[in-house]
Amino acid sequence: MHDLTPVMSAVIQRTGKIELPSAGISMYPLIKEGNVSTFLSVLREELKLGDICLFVTDQGALTGHRLYAVKKDGSKELFIFKGDTCLEPDDPVPFTSILGRWSGVRRNNRFQASNHWRSRLLALLALRVPKWHKVIRWCAERNERFL
Repeated sequence: MHDLTPVMSAVIQRTGKIELPSAGISMYPLIKEGNVSTFLSVLREELKLGDICLFVTDQGALTGHRLYAVKKDGSKELFIFKGDTCLEPDDPVPFTSILGRWSGVRRNNRFQASNHWRSRLLALLALRVPKWHKVIRWCAERNERFL
């Protein structure tokens, strides 16, 4: 587990939220490098496909990706996440690895909530349009080269 994971988990449990700067292009264009994302505590029954969650991978990495599927493994429920520009999904994780659900992003002194039409449109495209991740990845990589 990431060294700060217990601290972050405690902050979310105590305050109900945590704000973290984003790194990488896996959730481009919704969340860009350096944007500050807000994650709120979440109950299992509140989660739905398309939600972006902060979770800890089996390798201990702290990750914010979109919920793509929930599968049963015997009596266990496993959650499958994938970054919008990622070619492959992350390894499944149990609910206990999920620290919070994304409520929005702050960039350029403006806050875009998870229920904003742009956020909802990108969730719909990511979940329903085949090969969308390849188009967005190409755009993200091209944009990164020119920054």
